[in-house]
Amino acid sequence: MKSHFNKLEEIDRKRNPFKVPDNYFARLNEEIMNHLPEKEIVPPQTVSLWEKVKPWVYMAAMFVGLYITIQFLTKQADNGNVASRQSVVQIQESYWSTVQVTEEEFYEYLEEQLVEEGYFDYMYDQYYLN
Repeated sequence: MKSHFNKLEEIDRKRNPFKVPDNYFARLNEEIMNHLPEKEIVPPQTVSLWEKVKPWVYMAAMFVGLYITIQFLTKQADNGNVASRQSVVQIQESYWSTVQVTEEEFYEYLEEQLVEEGYFDYMYDQYYLN
């Protein structure tokens, strides 16, 4: 029985069976370039000045709008607060201008507040128990 492996023994081992055609690598670039399709050269489009500046103008307009909105809202809030503050001050002035409180009454009031709220016990414990 003759096998196919015997043919391997017939090959001359010192000679390389593979061969590259003459000037293959010298012509390789030319061959590749010849097989590529032609590419159209498109001239670059000119960009107008407005197209270049447009994002900056939009951003500036946004900040101006934001500034105007904040100014409007803070002035509205201040106008409402000023009116309410003036009315509160007038009420306080009219009330306290007619009230006569002695120093003793004032200290009694403070002591009642301290006892009712439990601050007196808290201060006593902090000072004497520590």
